[in-house]
Amino acid sequence: MSNPLELSHSQTPEILQAINQEISKALSAEEIDDAKLRLLVTRRDEYVQSYLPELDEIKRAEFAQQELVSNEKLLAIVKVQLSDSLGQLSGLIRGRKAVNKYK
Repeated sequence: MSNPLELSHSQTPEILQAINQEISKALSAEEIDDAKLRLLVTRRDEYVQSYLPELDEIKRAEFAQQELVSNEKLLAIVKVQLSDSLGQLSGLIRGRKAVNKYK
């Protein structure tokens, strides 16, 4: 990915900003470490879930709206990565079948 993914917004707490930066960095890597990305996304989700109850009703709604946009960005990128991985896997399977055919 050429441009870093921006998941933070005006109401993002510092801890979540740090997690978001780690996710963006992981997604910008030459080769994406799926396990690390999964860990970071899980940590992000756990933090958001623990942070929401700390907010009053109005701030919780505002934060949730902005987080929804961030989650949609993240989901779009991860879907592309999944599609790319499935394409590579499909190519490997076809290659293996072709090799076995000529054995």
